[in-house]
Amino acid sequence: MSAPLFTSSSGAELSLQNAGGHLSRWFAAVGHTPAFEFHHSDAPPATLCTVRLPDLGPLTSDPCPNKSLAKQSASFRAVRLLLDSHELDDRFQPTPANTRRPPRDDVMATKSKCNYRWESRKLLIKDELPQGTGSGDYAYQATPQFWKECPPFAPGEQVYASVLLLSPTAEKTYDHGECRPMCLLTSRPLPLFEKYDTVDVNVGVGEQPTHRGCVRMINAGRLESLDDVKLGQTLRFTVRLMRAELQRLIKADLHHIKWLLLPLKYGYSPTKQPGLFPLEDIAWEQVQAIADGPLTVPFTFKSGDDLCAQCFDAMASANSELTRRSYITAVRHDLHPNSPHPERPEKTILQVIQGESCLFPQLVHRKQPILQVETACLAKNGSYITTSTTPSEQRSKQYLIPEYENRHCIPASIFRTLTAFPFFIHQLECMLIAYEMSTKLFGSLLHPELALQALTAPSSLNVTPWTYERLEILGDTLLKFFITIHVYLHGGGSNSREDSLKVWQDRHKLVSNRTLTANAIKLGLVEFVRDKRLKVKDWVPRDWELELLPRQIAPKKAVQTSNDGPEIRKLGDKLLADIVEAIIGASYGRDKNFDNVISTLIHLNVPLDLFSTWEEIKHVLPLTDDERDTEKDGAGAETETGTDSSSAFEILGYKFKSKRRYEDVISMSNRPDARRIRENYKMLGNAIMDLHVIEFLLEKYPEEGPGSLSNMKTFRTTEGLRCALATELGLQNLLKDGDERAERELGRATYFMRDAKAQADAGLSEDEQGGIHYWDSVAVNHFTGSVIEIIYGAIFQDSGFSLEHTQRIFDNHVVPFIEKYCKGPSASDLHPKGLLTRWMQAKGCAYWKLDAVGPKLCEGVVTCHDQDVARCKAFTTHVAVRNVCEEAIKRLRDENRIKDICDCPSFKEVVPEDKMFRRTR
Repeated sequence: MSAPLFTSSSGAELSLQNAGGHLSRWFAAVGHTPAFEFHHSDAPPATLCTVRLPDLGPLTSDPCPNKSLAKQSASFRAVRLLLDSHELDDRFQPTPANTRRPPRDDVMATKSKCNYRWESRKLLIKDELPQGTGSGDYAYQATPQFWKECPPFAPGEQVYASVLLLSPTAEKTYDHGECRPMCLLTSRPLPLFEKYDTVDVNVGVGEQPTHRGCVRMINAGRLESLDDVKLGQTLRFTVRLMRAELQRLIKADLHHIKWLLLPLKYGYSPTKQPGLFPLEDIAWEQVQAIADGPLTVPFTFKSGDDLCAQCFDAMASANSELTRRSYITAVRHDLHPNSPHPERPEKTILQVIQGESCLFPQLVHRKQPILQVETACLAKNGSYITTSTTPSEQRSKQYLIPEYENRHCIPASIFRTLTAFPFFIHQLECMLIAYEMSTKLFGSLLHPELALQALTAPSSLNVTPWTYERLEILGDTLLKFFITIHVYLHGGGSNSREDSLKVWQDRHKLVSNRTLTANAIKLGLVEFVRDKRLKVKDWVPRDWELELLPRQIAPKKAVQTSNDGPEIRKLGDKLLADIVEAIIGASYGRDKNFDNVISTLIHLNVPLDLFSTWEEIKHVLPLTDDERDTEKDGAGAETETGTDSSSAFEILGYKFKSKRRYEDVISMSNRPDARRIRENYKMLGNAIMDLHVIEFLLEKYPEEGPGSLSNMKTFRTTEGLRCALATELGLQNLLKDGDERAERELGRATYFMRDAKAQADAGLSEDEQGGIHYWDSVAVNHFTGSVIEIIYGAIFQDSGFSLEHTQRIFDNHVVPFIEKYCKGPSASDLHPKGLLTRWMQAKGCAYWKLDAVGPKLCEGVVTCHDQDVARCKAFTTHVAVRNVCEEAIKRLRDENRIKDICDCPSFKEVVPEDKMFRRTR
């Protein structure tokens, strides 16, 4: 908060930031809704804000650069005026001369009164949050600090090896014999290997869709020192590889570049422990042949076996450096140049190859075998990862005459692996930057893969499981979980007498996007966010140089170097808040470490001052006298009777240690203290339930995006579902101490819920599950709707703040219920816009859009491939969008008009969603 601009006689401080809160409290006290009006001035250009005070008239702010600051200025001036008019005391508390009621308050409905109070409280919270700008220009770290710290390669100096294994498919299997293991050399060990011996680097290729692969990096330890000869061969080998892969004339200086490449021998198997990497594992013969031998050599025809030996792991190409290459997949002894072409039998193979050209020489060997080949897919065309998406028997085949071809010096297995190298090295640099962020800001708590995922925006990589979106949902839930625990403990536990609305308000201020954005900027997290997509066609290795031909003009865009400074880009506040939540989710890790989450929250300036580890949580609240007496009574009863008396205090398989806590859980008493205890337990149990649900969904649906995950979470945490779940588990039979009205309403709610369930079950076959939200048609009951959360909160504290028992209840009782009756991802869209978007994505159509134009009579328009599909008008944008999306779904999906409109290469005529959507209608 900035320095106060005014200090009252009592020492209370008034600033631009807190003036809005004081003004909102005064408006609430006098019964009026704040009314702010904004207008612009031209000389000088500025924004003005006017607030109208009852009986005091309008008051205008100073000229400000934006609406937010103008509103703060107007609020500040209004508070000063109210203070001078004795409408506020010297502590800025409301002391109105006359408490006024809003117009028609005597006839205002209960819902309207609630909305009025809610809007007033939202204004109060908003004024107390940090300043938001919407978006801003921030630094972008494009170069890992690691490259700057690496010394240049030199003969006899230490070199460190990292084994690279390519999985060209998303399954992450690394036993692909057609791809050679490679060795990445650096002058310093990669910092990723400080805590992990193996790191997987995800590789995404293309956009519509993105094909997935992975490169596994294994710490191979220090390489035996390279002398001047071997180091020179390694450099020349690396340069020839990169020129061939990129089809560009580039060169490298050993004193500038930061990595080198070497091939490993056929059948190489990584060692379990890193140590001294032996030179014997490197295919030095091939290194020497590529570095110092000819680029291509012609095939010889001494014998059929001799030709087969030459074609083993080989590529065919013309006698030129920048030319197309092909992988030799077979030597066809059953074919010769004059044989009918397998795909064009009306012509011979020789005729197809020669075409209309007369430049081909006469063949010397008329009966030579034919080479069956596949065209090598370069990085700029998608790499071998794209090729692997098509089964080998379905790939396009070509037939070449050996006499017209040359054997390339680079083996096919090496070339296949390195087609993905630009994508790999880009992701590796991003991972190094993410690891530097983790080390600098969070004490190396984050796993490198999860750290990179948390920093990766969808704009840079079109693969949902590899971006921050899923981690953001988990992090949001974890943040709410720990803030709730902190607030619960800070108030003294279930007996807290703090106002529930104030508790909610304080908790909301800590988890709001504005607060998270301010924390990200203050911590310096912004520069590490990865939001730029790799342009592989323009990619050149860092610190390499373009080899310019005579009279060739150097390109305007310089090649990247290790000394490049940060760039500038624009980021939105919402994205920064999502990144912070994703960092929290990443800290949870695959081992679900709560201590790491707490430490990360503390680093993010979240005020957790009552505990710093998960173990400390159980020691914050002292043991009450009732709990001590219950333990003694329980032990005595067990000694006297020989049985465990706590069995009488059992709910869902958990035996309460505290009799008093058990009675608080099942009580429907209307006493203020009983209601307060239930509300405190409910607040705690709600956070626990959310955590269990989101963990379950993330594990069950590893590919789902944030939209369907959020909707499925909503379906599984509604009050109606909790009512149905409580009725299913018979929890209503445990409730007692309710008055006659409460008992009657409980009985009615139970009857109607059971009746709705019976009707739903009658419409389900034995093997059919999901999508039957029968509770939606039943009025919710406050007691059954909250009892499961109250039980969760009470068990959590009774068990010494352990999630073991609540997790067991969730797995044994909650999961079977939600699996049977809750909607899955295909039916989780709450709005026609979501249904339309999801279906169009599944169909593979990339050229459609939804527009809503106004301002008076709003019109929604859906177009597909520049053709109008639907138009609908309404008096509000929301109704127009809903109606036009429903109409578009009817025409495109139900009437199948999309088949005649869409010509996208990725279009699918039939998708599984077609059947699912029709079933859910």
